[in-house]
Amino acid sequence: MFNEKEEAKSINLLEPVGSGESVGQISISWLTTIGKWMLIIVEIISLAAFGYRFVMDGKNNDLAEQINSQVSTLENATWKKSVVRYGNYQTLLTDVKTVRDKQEINSNLISEVINGVPLTLNVESISINNGKVSLSIKTTDFNALRSYEENLKNNTYYSDVRVNINMKDVEYDVSISFNATGKVE
Repeated sequence: MFNEKEEAKSINLLEPVGSGESVGQISISWLTTIGKWMLIIVEIISLAAFGYRFVMDGKNNDLAEQINSQVSTLENATWKKSVVRYGNYQTLLTDVKTVRDKQEINSNLISEVINGVPLTLNVESISINNGKVSLSIKTTDFNALRSYEENLKNNTYYSDVRVNINMKDVEYDVSISFNATGKVE
């Protein structure tokens, strides 16, 4: 029992293990085990890709409909007019802010100049630029015009009073300019 002879182990490369089976048997065995599972896995992956694509196409179509409805809203004539109107309002508000911050307020000066003009003199236009006041007046009352001129020249708030009178038919066309030198309150 203990003295058994050990057999020499050898490798025979000419006869591989399982050489008794034919190629057909090996192929059928492979197809029924490993190949079957590979095909099932590939089909599952294909079905999952198809389902994912189906869901994504649905979302894409919904998104395209939503975009088209919003585009049609933006192409509406009323909407375009509103955009222009509110854009103009925004520009106007920006201009008002700029004018309010940077421009001198002349309302008191305008009020004083207009209130000082006699009722018989018709003020056609008035302009104020850096304290320089220009008036365009039409009248038929020469005495009221001379009185207004004297009042301007005697007012300490005004300097460099210039009056230009032209006669047209029976009406006087008058341009008056002067500098407002003091603070009007």
